Amino acid sequence: MSSTIDFIKAYPGAIPPMRADKAATGVLPTIAFRHCEPVRTASSFGWYIFPPEDVILRWDGADVLIHGEDGWEPLTSTTLPGMADYWDAHAPKELQGLAPPFVSQLPIKGAVQVWSGLLCKAAPGWSVLIRPLVNIPTSNRFRCYEGVVEADRFAPFPLFMNIQLLATNVDIRIPKVEPFFQVQPLLRETYLGSACEHSLRDGLEEPESGQSTLSQEEWAGYRQTVRLARTEGEDIVLEGGEYTAQSRKRQRHEDG
Repeated sequence: MSSTIDFIKAYPGAIPPMRADKAATGVLPTIAFRHCEPVRTASSFGWYIFPPEDVILRWDGADVLIHGEDGWEPLTSTTLPGMADYWDAHAPKELQGLAPPFVSQLPIKGAVQVWSGLLCKAAPGWSVLIRPLVNIPTSNRFRCYEGVVEADRFAPFPLFMNIQLLATNVDIRIPKVEPFFQVQPLLRETYLGSACEHSLRDGLEEPESGQSTLSQEEWAGYRQTVRLARTEGEDIVLEGGEYTAQSRKRQRHEDG
């Protein structure tokens, strides 16, 4: 597999992943989009994932209801239209009758799992971070859980999102025309073992020697990170950084 992440449309009506964009689907404030490269980069990291069909739920604090063709009914587990037959027509015999459910209730009060209609796998050494949308406001009626899947070892896996319902006795809508959650590639070495080790310098001055805890090179690096402006007779002012300009220049060079 030449790609880092491989998505598979297991449900014919599944919506393909959409590469996340720097404007966060256009909701990012203009000043952030123009001047804050860290926000732009975070927003564009990964893919937006959509539900394959609209989902309408209700929660009364105890039971979860789902709205279907016959109106409201208690949620246990639902299947996408035609999915069972499509799955059985292509799956090996031992997996027939085991198509991934579309929406199912989890053994936690008010928790629901929603399948994207996609399967997912990753290249060797890569995992998948499944998380809420980055810098995009979502419903205050539910929240998404985050999870990391070793998508090279346990793959392909059904790409689900687990949500916790928060609002009671109101419609909780998850429309298929809007991004639902975000998927990001993650090298396993970035979150295991030595990658999580850290050091801490307690202050800007060594307590015994009185020397600066930052080297001359580090102070020079800080000076390059922020831009200093001084008007005659006035104090130094932090106007902003070189981070955005240098990052965009490097990205253009790397993109060819």
